[in-house]
Amino acid sequence: MTQAKSEPAIGRRIPDYSDPSYWRGTIKMSLSKFFVLSVLHRKPMHGYEVVQAVEKSTKGCCSPSEGTVYPMLNEFEAGGYLSSTAEVVQGRSRKVYALTDKGRDAFQVAVDAWLEATDCILESRRMAGGANSDREGGET
Repeated sequence: MTQAKSEPAIGRRIPDYSDPSYWRGTIKMSLSKFFVLSVLHRKPMHGYEVVQAVEKSTKGCCSPSEGTVYPMLNEFEAGGYLSSTAEVVQGRSRKVYALTDKGRDAFQVAVDAWLEATDCILESRRMAGGANSDREGGET
């Protein structure tokens, strides 16, 4: 019988799972696509406006850079979730992105999935006896 290796592969860095910044970064990466769809659900926008709207609507919790938003927008557009039109502002051309019906459906699926995950997180917190569990339906 062989024993499982407990040491990481050479060169592989193990994250500090007790560091809040690890979890915040993971959450931000995961939620960025959701919040891009969310702000575009409200109205069509150009890329930089999407960045600003996500940062504002999340009070800075999720603030994707232009370098991450533009590949997302391109991916959503290639998948048929967004359409774009060219607009000229002060002599400069820019793309304005709008959700398609497929994009609106995807946003609703995302809302449902994140709400389900949130319910599971709250239940895990309650079961672990976490702080403020009485707000989520525990005994007071």
